[in-house]
Amino acid sequence: MASDAPEMPEVVEVQGHPAEPPANRWWKPDEPRPPQRTVASSTVTTTIGLAALAAVGALTHQTALVPPLAATMAIVTATPQSPLAQPRHVIGGHMLSCLVAFVILALGWHGPWAAAVAAGIACGLVLLLKAAHPPAMATAVMIMLTRPPATHFVPLLALGAALLIAVQMVSARLQRQVYPTSWW
Repeated sequence: MASDAPEMPEVVEVQGHPAEPPANRWWKPDEPRPPQRTVASSTVTTTIGLAALAAVGALTHQTALVPPLAATMAIVTATPQSPLAQPRHVIGGHMLSCLVAFVILALGWHGPWAAAVAAGIACGLVLLLKAAHPPAMATAVMIMLTRPPATHFVPLLALGAALLIAVQMVSARLQRQVYPTSWW
């Protein structure tokens, strides 16, 4: 009788050793590696963008921006065509998460539990407003844990996100590629 199910490799038990699942069950060898040019470009662009961000952070004594924006830079440089890498998502996601966190801080709540709530609410809000950007949840967490002054943090966050987008735009132009693929 014929079956529509894909054929699974047979698991053979070797004497004295338990049977092991096929190697491809845990590792996807068919997943293509990115071109070397993409790897090199992402490495250089991420380094330049984060070095500029670190310089701004050091000058303003606001290094809390670096972790969430480092993840942003990785997404923007490694997958520039992704909706998550577009300016609306990068800037919108971080600013909306920032707004949620500062509202919760204004209500007098902070710390790890508040960070979890802020990140969850921020996640729902960015999805609802079509500005999803996963690293932005780290922005909400950082705000809840460090309680930075909004007057300094908010402009620096906006500047940092815009700086990373600008670095990727320059990199894309130098390579004759298109970034961003959409602004809004």
